[in-house]
Amino acid sequence: MLAIGSIAGTGVGSRAQAETTYTPSVSLSQRYDSNVFYTAKEFVPPGRQSWDLVTTLGAAVKILNKSRLGDTEVRVGVNGSAYAYNSDLTYASTNVFAASDLTDWMNELLPGLKLRISDAFQYTPEPPAFLTGGKAEQSDILVRGIQAYRANTFSNSLSTDGNYSFSRSVGLRANYTYAIFRVGRLYVTSAATAGPATFFDTTVHNVAIGPTYTFDGGDTLFLKFNYLSADTVDTVGLRPTIKFSAQSIQPEYVTTIVRGWTATISGGATMIEQSGNRAFFSGRFSLRNDFDRQTRGAITVSRQPAPAYFGTGGALISNVAQLYLSYGFSRVVRLTVTGNYAYNETAPVKTFTIKTIAGSAVLDYNLTPSTRVSLSQEYTRFNYTGISPFDRYATMLTLTTEWN
Repeated sequence: MLAIGSIAGTGVGSRAQAETTYTPSVSLSQRYDSNVFYTAKEFVPPGRQSWDLVTTLGAAVKILNKSRLGDTEVRVGVNGSAYAYNSDLTYASTNVFAASDLTDWMNELLPGLKLRISDAFQYTPEPPAFLTGGKAEQSDILVRGIQAYRANTFSNSLSTDGNYSFSRSVGLRANYTYAIFRVGRLYVTSAATAGPATFFDTTVHNVAIGPTYTFDGGDTLFLKFNYLSADTVDTVGLRPTIKFSAQSIQPEYVTTIVRGWTATISGGATMIEQSGNRAFFSGRFSLRNDFDRQTRGAITVSRQPAPAYFGTGGALISNVAQLYLSYGFSRVVRLTVTGNYAYNETAPVKTFTIKTIAGSAVLDYNLTPSTRVSLSQEYTRFNYTGISPFDRYATMLTLTTEWN
């Protein structure tokens, strides 16, 4: 994965003058968490309490390499969390994101060829249910509203996006994503692993390919054929390996509505094999703005097939809606609000559903140009088939220092 950085960093630097910047940061936070096991009360281990006070110390570094032939960004973070009452839950987590735009380098080899590669790795006992931040920089194929209970998880998602222009208007685009999800230690009672809420080690391949057309005004049309295959393996050995694949044809149209506002609209039919060849509508709509540093916003709604790495395994019809809004009241105060909703159901028969509602509000105050304090509130509501609905509240105060 980190070879991405060397491709556009060290290798390119030998061919062109490269500029590399390093931005380290440290953070310290204290939070009240009402549900540290991320599960219903009946699955909390006997004699344990579901709420706790959590102290987290984190360190991160952002590396940005710019050169004549390509830009590469790498972000690496390590966090350690200690629990006041459930001391055995103390853990260290890691996350790495790397992205490299190799377009200029590819043009040296073949004029008209564009290529971007990204990779995201995460190890954590608290796997996120949604991707947040209002950016579409990594695949959400494994993060679609499934809030699994507490367990050590490893995930990695490698994505490539290539485009070759035959002319100013006509091109060929191809995307490929390889994603894995693996599970280690479980923290809930054995009753949960024997019931409807089971983890599955998951491997996913997703390919999208098709012609593109760019209109005079800059809008683009992507006639996309998409193929997805997934293997889900029961981590406790109660069920056989489940494999499925899905195929779809989805025209995708990207347009600029007004300055700074970009809309993406796609829709078509998806057929899930190994599920009676059931066909259903799939698509995506997103509206984003990045033109104003003071106000940033994004709305995304999508419906697509996805693997069930938690629940019953196999295929899901996944519906996700997300809202991101960030507003700067001044140079020192910013409020960021997110809202997320997901409804996932098994296919071809709706035997298991997952409904998740999540929201957060974060108030940032810049004490100095390099130091900020943040107060955040999170709320999540989970509803799984066969399990009592449950909630999670978290209130957190964070101090972050960044060296630019």
